[in-house]
Amino acid sequence: MLHFIVLIFGFTGILGKLISLEAERLVFWRVFIGGGLVMLWLILRNKTVRFQPKTAAKVAFVGCVAAAHWIAFFAAIKVSNVSIALATLATTPLFVSLIEPLVHRRKLDWREMLLGLAILIGLLVLLMGPQTVSGEFVLEAKAYYAGIGLALASAFLAAVFSTLNSVLVRQYDAANLTRLELLSAAAVLAVIFLLRPEGRTLDFWMVPTADWLWLGLLASLATAFAFLMSIEVMRKLTPFTTAVAINMEPVYAIVFASWIFGAEEQMGPWFYAGAVIIVGAVFVDTGIKRRALRAANLRETD
Repeated sequence: MLHFIVLIFGFTGILGKLISLEAERLVFWRVFIGGGLVMLWLILRNKTVRFQPKTAAKVAFVGCVAAAHWIAFFAAIKVSNVSIALATLATTPLFVSLIEPLVHRRKLDWREMLLGLAILIGLLVLLMGPQTVSGEFVLEAKAYYAGIGLALASAFLAAVFSTLNSVLVRQYDAANLTRLELLSAAAVLAVIFLLRPEGRTLDFWMVPTADWLWLGLLASLATAFAFLMSIEVMRKLTPFTTAVAINMEPVYAIVFASWIFGAEEQMGPWFYAGAVIIVGAVFVDTGIKRRALRAANLRETD
């Protein structure tokens, strides 16, 4: 289920590029429609749960962190491209390996730290500079580094969100958490928009007709469904394992983006070298954990 969700997440960046709205309004409609669909699903099944005010505030905060993560992510795509945003977003486990031990009050795991080091090396390779294809710059240096910077901010926020959510999901229903997180984020964004002069005009709230199809897919399949199921799998998996599995997202996204958008998504050798190092850490982590699990099972059998 987790890898199916990751496959859906791989299309998220492509949908974000196809939608003409800027990142903030895109995310508002994503969480508003997605949260509304989850709310409707809960009402129809008569499974809506009320949260205590203190708990509701915590859940709302986590929802706002998720929205901020998405805003930074889509902003990275808008200023650079899907490949840069997704490759850099794969640094999320590096931040999780540092944040999760603090939240769960456990010791640092040497395997997670090694993986974090590998990701850091991959990021340094990625930062070698704007890449060229056939001797021509695909992106200007400003756009290249702006995309990486915004995607790094998105990766950090994703780590904070997944770690905090892993605490909540062990105590509360995943669907109701999703409903409150998404709708709380929509409410906060709406208030921020209304504080601006342009946010008090009708044109600001209008969505181009051509965007509704992509926005509908983003809000329903890639938000309501995927977000709900990603929270559910956290009941079985640790935040770090979840974040590492999600590292497959850039693999799917880069392949799909190159196929759909062609030359504008093609990067040079340094970019792909860095991306391979970062994403390759997934397989290393999986192999280490499989060996550890196998060894533990053998000890139990003995």
